[in-house]
Amino acid sequence: MNDLCFAIGILSWRGYDSLENSLKSYKKNGLSQMTKYKFVCLPEYTQEGIKIAEKYNYEPILVNENLGILRGFKKLAEKMPKGPLLLLENDLELIENKKTTYNEIKKSIDLLYEPNVIQIRLRSTIKPGDPFVGKGKYKKYWSNNPQSYLKRIFRPFKAKRLIGDSIYVLENPEKRHPSKIKRLSDGFFLVSSSILPWTNQSILVDKTKYLEIIIKKAESIKSSRGPTGFKNVEVELNSTWWRKNEFKIIVAPGLFTHKRLSDRGY
Repeated sequence: MNDLCFAIGILSWRGYDSLENSLKSYKKNGLSQMTKYKFVCLPEYTQEGIKIAEKYNYEPILVNENLGILRGFKKLAEKMPKGPLLLLENDLELIENKKTTYNEIKKSIDLLYEPNVIQIRLRSTIKPGDPFVGKGKYKKYWSNNPQSYLKRIFRPFKAKRLIGDSIYVLENPEKRHPSKIKRLSDGFFLVSSSILPWTNQSILVDKTKYLEIIIKKAESIKSSRGPTGFKNVEVELNSTWWRKNEFKIIVAPGLFTHKRLSDRGY
């Protein structure tokens, strides 16, 4: 398999056992062999983190202090080359084989540069891992029972915002929500940011758009602090701005599952 035109970037604050498990899966399933541009950002780094990154031939980006999620991903993206960036946290295990991984990454790179596409989601739609709260929220509003029906009647805007999560619940979400979800080829779906929030989990983004649109907007928004006392992008972009812009989001069948092996303190 040939190299693909993208870079891999992992944000790893603590959680080095999760990091090693993820990197091992990337090597086993071929992801690490698909590009020569591979980075691990290590806020509050230790020698253990450096050794793990170098063991799997990832370039460590060393930071003395904890930056939080927003500033950590910003630092990571700034150090990466222009073009498509696969951004990951350290506890995202690759669960598909080499052929599937290659084909999905290749197709995602092509789709990333369709008009107004802001991100490709690559977290598995079948095995997303825990926690994944979107599935439960969707079922509360869109199950076929009287309680869900009343929720949709009394909170129609909330119900609309949850439609995108049907992709993780239904086999044919485009049939339940034909005006909001479009099925593309090979199990990919196209939706609007009006019905699906921003996620930091397993995403392919364009470096320029990510830094100049997403990070810049998240930095400008005043918000309550996240779990570690820092902005995290997802909270800041859970906003009217995000929904009204109607960016295009593409949900791939997915390659990664969330698998945290130890507590990081929050």
